[in-house]
Amino acid sequence: MEIDELRKENAELRALVAKQAKQIELLQEQVNYLMSKLYGKSSEQTPEDGQTSLFEDDENGVFEQPESTGEQIETIIVRQKKRSNSKTKITKELPIKDEVIRLTDHNCDQCGTQYQIFKKKAGRKLHFKPAELYIVQQYKEIGKCQHCSESIDHFGDKLTSAQMPAVLIPNSLASADLVAAIIDNKYKLALPLDRQRRSFKELGLAISEVTLCNWVITAAKRLTPLYQLLTKRLKGQTHLHGDETPIQVLRERGKTPTSKSYLWELRSAELVNQPIVLFHYAPSRSEKVACYLYRGFHGTLVCDGYAGYNHLPVEVIRAGCWAHSRRKFIEAANGITGQTSISRQFVTLINQLFRIEKRVQGASNQERLAIRQEQSRAIVNQIFTLAEKTRAIEKSKLGRAIQYLINQRSNLLVFLSDPQVALSNNVAERSIKTSVIGRKNWLFSTSQRGANANALFLSFFETAKANGINLRKYLIYLFKQLPKLGAFPKECQLEAYLPWTKYVQQSCTD
Repeated sequence: MEIDELRKENAELRALVAKQAKQIELLQEQVNYLMSKLYGKSSEQTPEDGQTSLFEDDENGVFEQPESTGEQIETIIVRQKKRSNSKTKITKELPIKDEVIRLTDHNCDQCGTQYQIFKKKAGRKLHFKPAELYIVQQYKEIGKCQHCSESIDHFGDKLTSAQMPAVLIPNSLASADLVAAIIDNKYKLALPLDRQRRSFKELGLAISEVTLCNWVITAAKRLTPLYQLLTKRLKGQTHLHGDETPIQVLRERGKTPTSKSYLWELRSAELVNQPIVLFHYAPSRSEKVACYLYRGFHGTLVCDGYAGYNHLPVEVIRAGCWAHSRRKFIEAANGITGQTSISRQFVTLINQLFRIEKRVQGASNQERLAIRQEQSRAIVNQIFTLAEKTRAIEKSKLGRAIQYLINQRSNLLVFLSDPQVALSNNVAERSIKTSVIGRKNWLFSTSQRGANANALFLSFFETAKANGINLRKYLIYLFKQLPKLGAFPKECQLEAYLPWTKYVQQSCTD
């Protein structure tokens, strides 16, 4: 009996040791992951395909040969790194002012004869003139008809007054160019309104942050009809990209100030002729928001594997993002030692897909589809075959990466049958970075009105950038012209103010 008990106890101890060893491996993987986040490279970009493997050792990008043992002579080739050209460049013509450094004495110190003076170019310095505020005092002409005023049939003077133009914010000191500059500074340069308030104080304007905020919100209301038209035009396209990122809004009904809200992004595919990038604020990340945003869209959406997109309308075809999948295998390759080799194999295979995509850039849809069917499909089959035969540790980085890959299989295969579907959602991630950088500076939105204004102006900033126009010039044009259309402009009137129209392109570029 004692022997049986000892054997049972031994088996239990072995099981406990195995369990603890597995836990140690998982904990060590978490440590490695966090260390790489803290001290490793933050960028995944490589010259090859826009995403990284971090393991490129040869042209295949994976260590296929076993590590050598024994003595060996290592030959190291040292190549001098080419220095980057850090010379300051002036990229546009600037006004030039001449400065002459004059002689202290215009007479020869030996004979006293007056010098014949000429100038020699000695150098140049770039100067900066801070921004300045100035007031435009407005007057309007009053016409008086002397004949009618003197007529006994007319009571009093016959006067007529010039019609004042409609303005962005009536009864306010704020002009179109001032509000445009404030918005441009906030969304293009990520300057919070409080910092701008302090700058204005130095220039001679004492103004509260609340007033600046109200100007921005009022301007957002004026642009809302155009934003709605852009939304309609965007949903009329056949291929979209989507993403979302958390934001903080202090005053939301039923929520604490520290809870998360979300900024949802919808944007055009990268190479369309009329690109549109839109942001939408929502208090949650629920599937209801996704269904609302994509209601009326009939086409293909490239997005990540977030479950909130699982219940989109049936008219929406969902395409997966291979960059998201690869990112998970990159994390796994820094994890449990026994699983790094297999993780690298996944990264290498996915890298090959991106290399193929780079080669077909500029090809026609028919050519791209043929190459994907001939070359990419075989690689995709290898990836899923490798996933099915791999037995990863449960809940490890590799295990989760494989599970994500399998769960997203149908979405990840869409690009093989549609040449207009991008291999990744990187274009959306690049657009949403503006809000992430801004979030680090603004920290939060005080109210839902402010959050909606942020979403609207981020939309106009990214859309202007995608169409090659200057945001500040575009806003000045809109703020001067849109008030003339009244409170409820018609869609046919707003068409002239879309960012790809001829006049906007001619007048609002840098």
